[in-house]
Amino acid sequence: MMRKSLINKLSLTTLLLLSFGFGTCALAQDLLNDAGSDISLGDAANQFSETVNIISRSGKIFILSNSNQLLNKGDFITLSLKDGGPISRSVVAKTHEGQAGIKMLKVYSLSRWNKLRRGVVVNILKGDDSGLFNTKKKEDVGQGDAKIDSEEDLFNDKALLNEDLTEFYKDNRLIKPDNIVTAGYNQLTFTDDFTSDTIAGNQFNFSWGYQFSDNYWVEGLYGRTQIDSYPDAGNQTIINNITARVKYTFKAPFYSYVMPYLGFKTVSVSSPDAGIPLGQTAADLDRANKEQKTIDELERTNIIVGVTVLKRLVPGWFLKADMGTDIFSLGFGIEF
Repeated sequence: MMRKSLINKLSLTTLLLLSFGFGTCALAQDLLNDAGSDISLGDAANQFSETVNIISRSGKIFILSNSNQLLNKGDFITLSLKDGGPISRSVVAKTHEGQAGIKMLKVYSLSRWNKLRRGVVVNILKGDDSGLFNTKKKEDVGQGDAKIDSEEDLFNDKALLNEDLTEFYKDNRLIKPDNIVTAGYNQLTFTDDFTSDTIAGNQFNFSWGYQFSDNYWVEGLYGRTQIDSYPDAGNQTIINNITARVKYTFKAPFYSYVMPYLGFKTVSVSSPDAGIPLGQTAADLDRANKEQKTIDELERTNIIVGVTVLKRLVPGWFLKADMGTDIFSLGFGIEF
């Protein structure tokens, strides 16, 4: 009887252990499967979508669009596919001009990570997601190369620049923004052909410069001058000049920049009464011819060279001086 009782107890214990083991294995298998496909990243309202623009050769640095303007430097984010589960854990290292540079910290699913390429739209969850991930798929176990553990150089700009993304950060630019708008003042001087007096006209000019490549600028300038009693008494002359320049930026001391330029300038003149004789005498005709000749000589298009000096006053604002064959001007500019 004792032997039979012992056998029964052993059989019952073995049955319980086997049942517990199979149940545990089955439960573990279910969790692995769920982690691979059905795991949720929470309420969809907490997520937003962006597009992958650039992937570095190492696969550690990604450039995403930032069209929602929700990604900021230092944000920890989780990427996922629209038709799948989570991909990776990342940190936003830098943002610039509607884009965000992120660095991979950890890959949750190698199979999904391999689907990432330029143009792929990903869902993004900001903030802590530690409570969402308790298991890994079998296909992800042992893939040590896909996991990035070190976080020491997340905000190290030099480490990021070792990737092939230097154009994104535009570190070669001495002036970071793309645009500078300025307003300036200068004087135009003329010699009265009839009295030999020097006449000065005040001109206000406005310019817009665009940085189309690192340190290379294209700039357009418009100026207008109104002169009374020129080229003769009773006349009013309006001079419009349009200038186009190409510039290159060099750094100078005291937060200044020197920008040599080359371009062309077109001058147009409006003086309705000039060249119209007041009478039919020889003196009247000669005076009218001189007036017309003066106006014709003012109108021209010619090549110009010179240099612009920008002195930074406060962040975003410059004192600007133009010195060239086209103009001597002083003004203020703002970058954006």
